[in-house]
Amino acid sequence: MKPLIPNFPVLKFPIVDDFAIHGFGILVALGFMWGSRMSMRKVARDGLDPELVNRIVGWMVAGVFVGGHLGHLLFYYPEQLISDPLSILRVWDGLSSFGGFVACALLAVVFFKREDTRIRSINRQRKKADKPLLPGINLFGYFDGLFFGFTLGWFLGRLGCFVAHDHAGVQTDFWLGVYGMCTDAPAGAAATCDGLVSCVEKVGYLVNNPREAAMGAACHDLGLYEAFWSLAMIPLFKLLDRKPRFPGFFAGMWLLCYGPARLVLDIFRTADTRYFGVTPAQVGSFGMIAIGLAILWTQRNKTPLVVTYGQHVAGGAEAPAPEGA
Repeated sequence: MKPLIPNFPVLKFPIVDDFAIHGFGILVALGFMWGSRMSMRKVARDGLDPELVNRIVGWMVAGVFVGGHLGHLLFYYPEQLISDPLSILRVWDGLSSFGGFVACALLAVVFFKREDTRIRSINRQRKKADKPLLPGINLFGYFDGLFFGFTLGWFLGRLGCFVAHDHAGVQTDFWLGVYGMCTDAPAGAAATCDGLVSCVEKVGYLVNNPREAAMGAACHDLGLYEAFWSLAMIPLFKLLDRKPRFPGFFAGMWLLCYGPARLVLDIFRTADTRYFGVTPAQVGSFGMIAIGLAILWTQRNKTPLVVTYGQHVAGGAEAPAPEGA
């Protein structure tokens, strides 16, 4: 079967002159909005405070763009940073998903540590006043909520990569290949011929490959493949959430599932920086797998939060968080 996805222009909506709203930006914004809502419902079911998830979204936006751009420059194009130091300020000019991921993880730790310090301070005052104490921050519990909604957010973000043609892979005849996005393979109709034999071969190519002749070569769209991966993770996480899980379960599962998928997909990348034949993202994937396994192993005997707070509602209905959680 030949590739089925035709060549299509980058999705954008012109506003005035050279300014346009790109489909990538719209889908990323929807990913933040709907993914955070999904996370808030999850933490509420577990008896935690959904308002903290609502407040951390701004931190995550900064992490994605600032951390993603830093990762893009440091991991993939350090020579650009050296030759043009001001490029570090152009956060819209190149993003690394792993750079954004690392930045968001660090910012989340800082955010929740600050909240825990704030609650401890409040509890000291409540203890003096002989009032009941507020529960502290369960870091892995909130991370579970974030990763739970991250499945939907990542799906929409990678759809944005698909409509922007951001992640072209190698040329392929696979039925999910996308025509016209390859940067290293000329279109059949544009190929030159030199001499009678070469021209005969070109005519034969045009006759036998009319789609390629009209639209160019097709190649793997790695953003689309990751979108399919995330789409599959959404019902899987919902199914797993029907049973109480120890804090850290969904964070560990996401890392453990994404690491191998990214390891394989990066094999098909083109025009990429590699160190000893390995991409920076593949190095990060090994780290994800190790961290995911470590979380699942060290947290496996912890009591599920839904048992502690008694808030879980099977099937995904939202439950209120306890006061001050």
